[in-house]
Amino acid sequence: MNDYTDRQPSNDRRSRTRREIKQLIAERNEVLSMYCNLAGCDGTSVNTDEIEPEQIQEFCQLLIDYIAIGHFELYQRISEGVERRHEIVKLADSIYPRIEKTTQIAVEFNDKYDSGNDLSDISKDQLTHHLSKLGEELATRIELEDQLINTLLTAKSNENAEVMQ
Repeated sequence: MNDYTDRQPSNDRRSRTRREIKQLIAERNEVLSMYCNLAGCDGTSVNTDEIEPEQIQEFCQLLIDYIAIGHFELYQRISEGVERRHEIVKLADSIYPRIEKTTQIAVEFNDKYDSGNDLSDISKDQLTHHLSKLGEELATRIELEDQLINTLLTAKSNENAEVMQ
């Protein structure tokens, strides 16, 4: 391919980034909704006897899909060195190690609970503890993602303002 076809016009990149952000947030909202159902975010205690293995499997699939969108859509351009905006690269370099830790914890949760096994083998305390730990990590991940999203959107606005001057 020639240089022209290898480069996306900046409007196409911005549009793609906005779509990726929108998809990430939609997936994140699904995960949070299901997480709250499983973890009893409404203040009710979790009763593992009432949680079906299919619910955990569905949650795990949503969780992994959400994690994958971040890594393979939003962060890929940065990790490949294609992102040109210094502010975004600098922020990503500082937060990515912590985001990676949240990924590891989510994958560990998935590996433990997406087996399709009967949940009676897992004590209520274990599931409650693992859901709580996962919830803390998801909160951290969301906070870091929001920093990156805001910087991506702000950097675009600044870039547009510079072009108009």
